[in-house]
Amino acid sequence: MDTQIPQEILSQRRRKRILKTILYSGAGVLVLVIFAVILRGGISASDIKVSQAEIGSIEISVSSFGKVRPLREEVITSPVATKILETFRKIGDILEQGDTILKLDLDAASTDYGRLRDELEMKRRQMVKMKVNAMTQLSEMEMQINVDSLRLQRAIVLLKNEYYLDSIGASTADRIRQAELDMEVQSLQYSQLKLKYSNLKKNLDVDMQVAELDYSIALKNLDMSMKTMKEAQVRSPWSGTLTWVNDQIGASVSTGERLATVSDLKHFKVEAEIADSYADKITSGAKAIVEIGSDMLTGSIGNVVPSVEQGQIKFTITLDDDDNPLLRPGLETDVYVINSVRDNVLTIANRSYYRGPGTYDLWVVDGKTARKRPVVLGEGSYDKVEVVEGLEEDEMVVVSDMSRFAGKNKLRIR
Repeated sequence: MDTQIPQEILSQRRRKRILKTILYSGAGVLVLVIFAVILRGGISASDIKVSQAEIGSIEISVSSFGKVRPLREEVITSPVATKILETFRKIGDILEQGDTILKLDLDAASTDYGRLRDELEMKRRQMVKMKVNAMTQLSEMEMQINVDSLRLQRAIVLLKNEYYLDSIGASTADRIRQAELDMEVQSLQYSQLKLKYSNLKKNLDVDMQVAELDYSIALKNLDMSMKTMKEAQVRSPWSGTLTWVNDQIGASVSTGERLATVSDLKHFKVEAEIADSYADKITSGAKAIVEIGSDMLTGSIGNVVPSVEQGQIKFTITLDDDDNPLLRPGLETDVYVINSVRDNVLTIANRSYYRGPGTYDLWVVDGKTARKRPVVLGEGSYDKVEVVEGLEEDEMVVVSDMSRFAGKNKLRIR
């Protein structure tokens, strides 16, 4: 007689059969998936970017980086040591030429201006007095010269009279000798006085020139003090935007300390820097390309700073489209400086793979297959790279990142 199997055991057996069926089915599906991946392999055409090797011109360039700066910017500094009494504008305000930005304490500057003005007046009066004294001395000496001239003429007449008396026997040799000596003495005194007059006139002229120079210096100091007073009225030098201001009321500021910065935020330039090893390629007037996202702005190199700081040289790029809406102060950009042009060369697109002249393992596309091939590349520009050898015209090459396939030599393109 058959023994009836308990319902619990039957349930357990049923569950085991179902679990085995699920496991076998899952394993089968996994094998099919793996097999499909193996068969599929390669890379999707949508995941790569290719470039066609073409004959054409290439603008050889060196790359650097820069920042967008306002084309025109002026830092207003304090002309005197003073303190801030009041602020009239805040950062971001639009200014017109002459608009007042700050009010400074000018009491000390005003006192200094008054002192210089008094000193100038004193020097002016001293110069007038010197001129009067000089004229008096010269007039007195001219009078003395006239007197000595008359005395000399009298001595000459007396000598002639003695010669005449001697001719008629009415004079003696001693009287003639005495008359000759008197005439010589008067002649020497007259010559000496004229020389003294000439030297005095020269000395007085020099003294007057020194006094006039001293007066001129004092006048310049007064003008400079007046200019300082005007500059201490902190006003906008031209129409622009207030991009910085010292708004600490009551704060003391020293001479030369920055008070405000006024910028032109409608027109821009690019300040760039590059390793000093490229100094011979950075020259004023050279063409430059500024890359902002996917847009390229053209320009030319303006000022090149001759000094080197931390192995870098700095230069400025003047943009052809300096009011382009893409430009923003402080925006970092890639910069390409064009230094030569080569015609009729084989080129491919310049992308992140390119790090300078040398040999590269590039993937060359042939239909649905990509094969790795050594390619020698030369100089590059902002958008193209010169192909020295390894590619033929019209061949297609992958220019996107393929580093994940470094261990492969052949790929199927799906």
